[in-house]
Amino acid sequence: MIKFVGLLLLSLVAFSPTEAGVNVTEISHCPTLSPRTPPTSIHDLRADDIKVIGALGDSITAGFGIMGLNTSLPLIAAVPAALKEYRGRSYSAGGDIGAFTIPNYIKHYQTNLTGYSIGSHLPERCGDLPNKDELNAAQSGAIARNLDHQLDYLLERIKFVEGVDYENDWKMINIQIGSNDMCSACNSSYINDTTPEVFGSYVEAAVERIRNGIPKVLVNLVGTFNVSEVFPLREGQSYCLPAKDTGDPLCPCATAPGGLEKMGNLNIGNLPKVNKTDNFTVVYQQSNINIAGFPIDFFSNIDCFHPGLKGHQWISKILWNQFFVPQSLKPTVFNFHENETIYCPVDSDRIATN
Repeated sequence: MIKFVGLLLLSLVAFSPTEAGVNVTEISHCPTLSPRTPPTSIHDLRADDIKVIGALGDSITAGFGIMGLNTSLPLIAAVPAALKEYRGRSYSAGGDIGAFTIPNYIKHYQTNLTGYSIGSHLPERCGDLPNKDELNAAQSGAIARNLDHQLDYLLERIKFVEGVDYENDWKMINIQIGSNDMCSACNSSYINDTTPEVFGSYVEAAVERIRNGIPKVLVNLVGTFNVSEVFPLREGQSYCLPAKDTGDPLCPCATAPGGLEKMGNLNIGNLPKVNKTDNFTVVYQQSNINIAGFPIDFFSNIDCFHPGLKGHQWISKILWNQFFVPQSLKPTVFNFHENETIYCPVDSDRIATN
């Protein structure tokens, strides 16, 4: 009898849930969360409470060049494929099966999630996006002033997403913008739009439109990567095939006198001032990443500027992990780790809004 009781206690200990989440290599290895009544406050959100996800941004969010140039194929076949937007693999908006993305991590806990983009296609203008793009309103080549145009699309489309209770379902909008603003900081045609003050005002205006136009929404604002650090890293790299021994027409500020310094000065450094309520808030995810220590194949070989598949996968993991960490405890610098893991939230974890 004593032996039986001992074995019973041992089994209960072995199968009792832990207080802290574990880290895994794939989200499918995470245990699911226990069902509960939907929260009445945005400050009580778990991953399984998010029903709708959308995104604003530039070619990074659009997934441009993620798969790179397949050097084993003839150029006539490889180039068109390389120049596509792989929106289904975009770290913040993609929902392709098996892709390492924020939507797919949420889908593990909320199978009814909608709004994510799938598949790939050649770049198109915002407003002309295919149905499979859903609420990924990002536009290749966009700068911060284009957020308003993207919101024209998003605010209208989100009202008619199938299966969504627009007034009552919780929503998340991911925003990352700024790489093209940095590259345009030396262009006289855009000089008035790419000062830190004006750049910040465009972002704040976009956040305000979301607050006024979408009920029950959490805005996840991702800081801009300091893309000026990419150019010293890629210099002399044979991996960077299309960019080898050429200038960079996509980023003229990279070679302009004092251009890298101007690019480095333009960044989302602070959380916009917002009135947090039970139905709306903004969380800021800083992206101070140590690019100098990154492997070159973090970037797409099509230009060694846009993140490649490895880059999007890594970004998705570190941003997901930060969702559950208060602002004051988030890392100040992110260093690349080849075997970055994914955090499995537990029932007591909430998306940090402070």
